[in-house]
Amino acid sequence: MPFSEEFVPITPINFFQVTADCRHLSVEKGLSFPNLKDKTADKFLLPDTSRLCSEDKFADVSMAWHEDGLEFFVRVQEPFKHAYFPSVDLGDSVELFIDTRDVKTAGFNTRFCHHFYFLAEGVEGHFAGEITRFRTEDVHPLCDPNDLKIKSLIRSGGYSMHIFIPSHCLYGYDPAQFNRLGFSYRINRCDGFPQHFSVVTEDFAVEQQPSLWASLKLV
Repeated sequence: MPFSEEFVPITPINFFQVTADCRHLSVEKGLSFPNLKDKTADKFLLPDTSRLCSEDKFADVSMAWHEDGLEFFVRVQEPFKHAYFPSVDLGDSVELFIDTRDVKTAGFNTRFCHHFYFLAEGVEGHFAGEITRFRTEDVHPLCDPNDLKIKSLIRSGGYSMHIFIPSHCLYGYDPAQFNRLGFSYRINRCDGFPQHFSVVTEDFAVEQQPSLWASLKLV
């Protein structure tokens, strides 16, 4: 039997279904955006999957949910150099991939899938936005970028970003009825390899593979 010329991914992460808990954030305690501090964010850290992705870890990502939306706190231990738009993956940026129904049977983006980008430093007024690509039958209006909230702090040795995605920007988001999310991220560097959570870009097109995104249980 001849060998196939097609490359078969062997990154360890491809042999696992990543699952994790996403903790509830009580907004009644005054911890919601933009007042979330580093020590509070530590309680909501997502697992580090860099070894499974065969990558060097350079960022920490915290995530929390509440009825009004999703909050993230990203700390990057690499100097911020340059951001680009619209090719956000070529520079320093954070990309978040969210499926509000955690559908694992589709090999394409459904109407419940979202692809967001966030920049610590704006490019011609662009700081955040949704760039999800749908099939024709699943197309619906993307969220208004002005509704995505971001607060950034750039230091000499790295930068941090506090992100809030309101519920009306998340099609199908209903924690009372669906207690799981499909989720992944890609944190890009201007002159280095990115850090992933559950899908490695060299193996798959992460923005088009929601069935491979991690499953997060809203607890």
